Formats: sequence, C-alpha cells, structure tokens
Amino acid sequence: MIAVVSQFFNTPSETFIRDHVRYLAPGKTVLICQNPNGADQFGYPVLSGILGPSPFSRLPSRLAIPAHLAWLAYVREGIGRNDEDKVVEFLKAHKVDAVLVEYLTMGALFAPACRRAGVRLYAHAHGADSTVMPRNHLWRRRYRRLFASADGIITPSRFIAERLIQIGCPPEKLHISPCGILPERFTPSKRESDRLLVVGRFVEKKSPHLAIEAFARIAPRFPGARLDLVGDGPLMARSKALVTQENLSDRVVFHGYRSTEFVQGMMQNAAIFVQHSVTARNGDMEGLPVSILEAMASALPVVATRHSGIPEAVVDGETGILVDEHDIEGMGEAFASLLAAPHRAAEMGDAGRQRVLDHFTQRHTRDRLRHAMVLPAITEPLDFAEGQVQ
Repeated sequence: MIAVVSQFFNTPSETFIRDHVRYLAPGKTVLICQNPNGADQFGYPVLSGILGPSPFSRLPSRLAIPAHLAWLAYVREGIGRNDEDKVVEFLKAHKVDAVLVEYLTMGALFAPACRRAGVRLYAHAHGADSTVMPRNHLWRRRYRRLFASADGIITPSRFIAERLIQIGCPPEKLHISPCGILPERFTPSKRESDRLLVVGRFVEKKSPHLAIEAFARIAPRFPGARLDLVGDGPLMARSKALVTQENLSDRVVFHGYRSTEFVQGMMQNAAIFVQHSVTARNGDMEGLPVSILEAMASALPVVATRHSGIPEAVVDGETGILVDEHDIEGMGEAFASLLAAPHRAAEMGDAGRQRVLDHFTQRHTRDRLRHAMVLPAITEPLDFAEGQVQ
C-alpha cells in the first residue's frame, strides 16, 4: 500500500499528480492532502485538512502559494503535532509501506511523520520547488534534512537532478523520471493548416508574450499562418496588448483555460508547437513541460528554448528546433523554416512521436517510479478511460 501526498489534487496544470494516483499502484493507494476538493474522484481513502487552512487563502493563487510557503519556512516548523499524529495513525491504519510526496517543500514538512510511522519516503521534485525555494537559506536547510532522511528523491530531468546535487542531495538517492503521457489520447496532426500552438499558464517562466513577438517577426512573410494560445494567467493582459500593437488581432486567438480534450483537438489541427520557456527573475524554471510531450505524441515539431529539461526531450534538428532563451529572432526564424518546408516539419513531428513512444509514455513513468520506490513490477495495461482528466 502506498500514500500519495499533495496539497491539492484538482489543480488544472498538475495532471502528473493525478496520473501518479491513477497508475502507480491501482487499488492500493491512499491520499493525504490539505484541500479535499477533487480527491474523491479516485475512490481512495482520503485524509484531508492537513496543514490546515492557509492564512493567505483570500489572495490570488499566484500570491497565496508563495506566501504560504514563506510562512511555513519562517513561522511553522512542520505540519504541526496534531496533524502529524493524524498522518501517522492514517498511515498505520492503512498499512502503508511507502509514501510519495509531491514537491520537495511538502516532503520536508511530512518527513517527520513518515519517520514516526516507519514508512519509506520518496519526494518528487518538480520546477519551482527545485529552483526557487533553495534560494532561501531556511528551505535549503530543510531540504538537506529531507535529503538525509528520504529513501529517494525523484526528479523530472537530469537538469533538475544536477541542481539538487549542488545543494546537497546525495547522487545515489536521485531517480530521474520524466512525467509520461498516454499516447492513445493524442492522434497525429492532420497538418492541414499553418497554425502554431502555445499551451500553458501565462506566467513569466513560460513567457507566452515572447512567442507572440517571435510570431510577429515572421507573420508578414506567411499570411496564412495563425497562432493559438491556450491558457491564462497574469501575463494575459500584456500578451493581448502586444497582439493589438502588432496588428495581429485577426491572426492570434486567445482561448483561455480549456479542457484536456480541447487541447487534444487543437494539437490534431496544428502544424507547430511552441514553448518559449525562460528562467524567471525569481529563479523559477520548468521541470519538463508535459505539454511538449503531448505535442510530440501528436506528431508536432516543437520549437522551444534550451531551458531546463526541454533538451532532454526535444532533439534539436530531429524532433524540433531549439533556440536560446529570449532569442526572439531565432525563434521566429525557426517558425519560418518549418512553415516554408512542411515536409521537414512532418518528418520532425513523426520522429517526435516515436521518441515519446520509446521513452515518455505513462507506462515508462509508472515503471520508473515503481522501481525507484522498490515496489513490485506490474504488467497490467494502463486503463485509458480512467486516465481522462477531470
């Protein structure tokens, strides 16, 4: 029996957490969380309310989450004795052997409870928890305690693993496991249009406005090209203002937050997938964006930046084109080269889909995680129907 610990189970961008719950140990999983919303979709026992309500819950999420983490670092040493007792009893009652905690920050907070319960602890690092939080000396100290006590630290890329080694994580405890996708969800693009697609939150590290600037550089040369952006966030107003400034309102469409099924449909009708990720001013970086893997599974060539774990998935010149961060001119020329040579773009897209099938499916992720967590191998097929995101 395993436990998956996460602050939330219904955050739209955290499909990888829900996939861990669905596929890692089907029928042998319990959940621990702060907010119970969305936890009941899995049909597993749930212990909620741990960490209690955030004192910053009335703030927008982009402010509330970092404020809450800072409060935990400076004011609250752990999850609190009462919550810790509840967690220990819950783990013992369900005979849990191993715990997977999403994000290093949560892993540091839950480590004492796991030690008391006598269960193996594995913390899954992602993006901001590995790149932003270590800038704070209190979190670095907590991370070092976590590294010492955890049975394993899981990262989505070699790049993130190297960052953790630099702050004291023993290399022998690190396991690299990119988040996988279900390729059955994504059929190859029809390639019947010159549509470029961006999917992701409108935040600094994803920089959708830079993708728009790159598109504006080449738009006059390709009058049939269009740019679709799926997502929302604090950079939406800036992005819309840029489109108006560049007189591209009839060629750039903002779709807002949309369902997984909508994104699948967009990928089936796109020609190029775009991801201009950069290092944010506060140090925030990507792990390995799942949307890139979904696009590759849809046989789309990817134009992206040499950022964090992206080059570990996108092979420059084979499955897409990589440019340096903030290289707007270079990204625009990458668009132009693929729009002008659709046969080359198709070859890259096909190579990308094969790369996903060979290395980045949900089955690969499940097997890597089970090996890292010393769980018995399983051979049951993944249930595609249950994989639909709510």
